[in-house]
Amino acid sequence: MNLLSKKSKVYIYQQPIDMRLGFERLSFFIREEMSKNIDFGDIYIFLGKNRKRLKALWFDGSGLLLLTKRMEKKNGFMNVNDLSGQESIAQSELELLLHGSVLRKYLPEERVK
Repeated sequence: MNLLSKKSKVYIYQQPIDMRLGFERLSFFIREEMSKNIDFGDIYIFLGKNRKRLKALWFDGSGLLLLTKRMEKKNGFMNVNDLSGQESIAQSELELLLHGSVLRKYLPEERVK
């Protein structure tokens, strides 16, 4: 089941959040702190402070979906600080993230002389 269109972007909120937050507070973060409009069909990812949970907020055209995943393995999800300020990721990276992979912002390689 593919929920996103190829045009959809995946944004990651840059601070770990309290996973008790719901639709209203997460929408506030998107509008006010990320300066984005949730009506465009993009998906917004929020990572928890303890790295055991991830939430995603997505508007499907008729309403908001709040998706939650609890990681069962010991390490949990990545720390949002590993992205070094990277605001968005590719849809392929979202799949990796949902399976527990750690994504990092890659720095350009230095040329070897």
